[in-house]
Amino acid sequence: MFNKITLRNYRTNKSTTLELKPITLLIGNNGSGKTNFLSGIQHFSQLVRRGNPFKQQDRSVFARDYFPHRYRLANDEDSMSVEIEWSHNKHFVKYYMELYKNDNFSGNVGCREKLELRSELTSNLLEFNSGYQKETNSIELRSLLSNSQNLEPENKELLKSFFGDFANSFSYHLQPSFLKGIVPAEKEIQNPGYLGYEGGKLSELIFQLKDRDEKAYSKFLKLIRSFDNNKEFEGVSRDETRFWWEFDLGKVRGDRLIKKFPPDAISNGFLKAAAIAFLAAAVSSPALILIEEIENGINPGNLQKLFYWLWQTASPRRKDITVQLIVTSHSPAVLREFHENLDSVYIFALHKRNYESQVTNLTESLNFKKDIGLLEGELIEEEFNGKRFLHIPKYRLAELWYSGSIG
Repeated sequence: MFNKITLRNYRTNKSTTLELKPITLLIGNNGSGKTNFLSGIQHFSQLVRRGNPFKQQDRSVFARDYFPHRYRLANDEDSMSVEIEWSHNKHFVKYYMELYKNDNFSGNVGCREKLELRSELTSNLLEFNSGYQKETNSIELRSLLSNSQNLEPENKELLKSFFGDFANSFSYHLQPSFLKGIVPAEKEIQNPGYLGYEGGKLSELIFQLKDRDEKAYSKFLKLIRSFDNNKEFEGVSRDETRFWWEFDLGKVRGDRLIKKFPPDAISNGFLKAAAIAFLAAAVSSPALILIEEIENGINPGNLQKLFYWLWQTASPRRKDITVQLIVTSHSPAVLREFHENLDSVYIFALHKRNYESQVTNLTESLNFKKDIGLLEGELIEEEFNGKRFLHIPKYRLAELWYSGSIG
C-alpha cells in the first residue's frame, strides 16, 4: 500500500506531500495543480519502469525527462524529485529518485536514487543508493538490488513488489464517449496501460481477458456484479462486426434470457465501473489508479452508487483484490461521498505570485476554520491517534462548497 508521495519541483508542485488513503480525492479550481500532481506520479512511474532489470532497454535519463517538467521558477541547483513511502505486511519501503542538472552527461541530466527497507518484525534498517558515490545518468538502483548477492530472497521479492506497484501506476480520464466506442487493441493484454487514457479499448480488452485469463476474468465479473448488485451481467462477446455486452434478464423469473446490448446502450456509470473493475482484475493490475474528473459523464444521483462500490473495492479488508485510487473532481456530489473520510481529501490552490500549488488537507482546513469561528452548524468532532477529525453531514459539505469555503 502506498502511504505517502512527495513531489518536489515538478511543474507547479514545488513541494507537495499527500498521505494516501484507499481513495484519495483532490479538489480545487482549474489550473491549481491537481493534474500536475497525477502527471508527476505517472512521469516518475515511467522512469522506474525504464529501470526494469528484466527488460533490455536504455535506462538513461534525458533532457526531455527533466527540463520540460521542472518547476519554472526553480534555481539551476534545485533538483526534481519524488519520494514514496510504501508498506506491505509490516515491511516499509521509502524510495527517493532525484533528477538534476549535470553537464557531465550528454543529456545534461543526472540521476540519484535512495531506498530504505525496514521491518516491524526486526530492528534492522537496510539502506541502498545509486548515483551518490559515482555520478550517473542511469536509472540503475532497481537492477542493482535485483542482482545483489547480499540481499535475502524474501527482501528481493518484497522490493520487486514495490517497484512493480509503482511502475504499474497509470493515469486515466475514462471518458464515457470513448468507453462506449470500439477501438481495436493492436496488441494482446500486457499491462493495463493498453486501456488508453480515455478508455477507448475497454470492450476489446475485457473480451481478451475472457479469452485468455479465466482467473482474472472471474475477478472482473465478481467486481462488476457487485456494482449496484448487478448480478445480471454475463460479460462481453464479439461477432464479426461489433462487441456486445450481455445481461441475463431472466434471472428474476428463474430462467435464462440472455440479451445483448451494444456499448453505446450501456449507462455511463456502469461503463466507468467496468473500466475500474477491469483495471483491478487484469494482468499486472495497477496498485495505484489515477483518475481525472471521475464524475465525468455520470448523473450526480448515480455517483453515490459508484462510490459505495469504490469504497468496497478499495477496502484494506479486501484480501482478493487490493487497489488504491487517487481521483480528481470538480463536483460537490463527489465531495459528499467523503463526508466520513475528510482526511482523504486535499484542496489544491495555485499561488498566483510564484505559480506554486498550495495543498491543504480538508480535515486540517476545517479544524482551523472551526477554531477561529468560521465553521458552525451540525458537526461531530473526535480524536484518534492524536489527530482531530470532523464529521460533517453531506448537505453541509455542499453548502461549504457553494459558499467558497472549500473546493
